[in-house]
Amino acid sequence: MSDWITYRLVDFLMFSPRVYYRLVERYNHDVWPLQIIFIAGGLFVLMLAVRRKNRAIAFPALAIAWAFCAWQFLWMRYAVINWPVSYAAAAFLLQAGLIVVSIRPAGAPPPAVRLYGGIGLMLLGLIAYPLLAPFAGRSIASAESFGLMPDPTATTTLGAVLALSPKPPWLLLPIPLLWCAVSGLTLWALQDPGAWVPFASIVATLALVLLSRR
Repeated sequence: MSDWITYRLVDFLMFSPRVYYRLVERYNHDVWPLQIIFIAGGLFVLMLAVRRKNRAIAFPALAIAWAFCAWQFLWMRYAVINWPVSYAAAAFLLQAGLIVVSIRPAGAPPPAVRLYGGIGLMLLGLIAYPLLAPFAGRSIASAESFGLMPDPTATTTLGAVLALSPKPPWLLLPIPLLWCAVSGLTLWALQDPGAWVPFASIVATLALVLLSRR
């Protein structure tokens, strides 16, 4: 038992930072220009949230992003260097299905604090996330974008469901929140300067849900 105390997070990694970011760079190269298409789709969802339009239009776009990310990045690439991620791929497909079954006709708008806070989270996932790579001293080729990479997809989705759902969307929160926790710990172990962002997404989401209930 005492041996476990000597372990650090980095000891559980199956890959080095260089291997991981090289994987992301090759992935971005292989799927270009889908980055533009997915970000445009995410901005469309953001526009619907700002205009308080029907989530029946917005939610299918989110489901497609989760399914594509599960298949192309988690299953086809990331699981090759980190086998537990195959379970995460299944969870992402489950999240895509949950989003689809959660489509309902438009109801009352959410509380203002959840609407504007959700829009802020969407901006974080759509606009700020791709800029984290140069902020961390990496090539822009390793930038993470919505629909292609799990972190911005989870953050954007958290914001979207908060901004578009009349009631707190409990069914759609656990998987993206859990992914943010796992990703934050992984980036921390990789000593990535952006490790705080997934944790910030968790704190912001929970705070917005609690504040909107008061």
